[in-house]
Amino acid sequence: AKRNQLDIDTRSDVYSLGIELYSLLTGETPFSGPRLKEAAWDEILRVIREEEPKLPSLKLTDSQKLEEVALNRRMEPARLTAIVRGDLDWIVMKALQKERSRRYESASELASDLHRHLKQQPVSARPPSWSYRAQKFVARNRTAVFVAVVLCLLAAVSIGFAQASYRSSQRDK
Repeated sequence: AKRNQLDIDTRSDVYSLGIELYSLLTGETPFSGPRLKEAAWDEILRVIREEEPKLPSLKLTDSQKLEEVALNRRMEPARLTAIVRGDLDWIVMKALQKERSRRYESASELASDLHRHLKQQPVSARPPSWSYRAQKFVARNRTAVFVAVVLCLLAAVSIGFAQASYRSSQRDK
């Protein structure tokens, strides 16, 4: 979601397919609501680039359209959210990754994962690792993380000096 088209490739189509799959599962787009309807173009682009959408199962659970979406699929709302939770969540979220390199390489990879899901086989879309999520958090909050690290270091040094001072005062007694 940039104003230039330098990075458009097959994975951009995968992102679009992810939006469609999200909409089919939840009845809404990942970034919907009054906030975006009233937002300026640059704000809409910022939201798409920076904010992570809710997992489809959570969007369904929080949605006022759950009954309607479930009725359209001829199933109970609880069953629909149970079906979407898990592999389908991860497949959709992999297709919607902000970093192109973490998305499916092609639409056929996305289709293969959907076929594996339907056959009850393990899917290649896995939840992001703890280290990856930590990296993303640090990248988004560099200043706050830097301040927190400095404060922790200062606290550790202060505690060290206090312990050393206490020990030397105990030896002098």
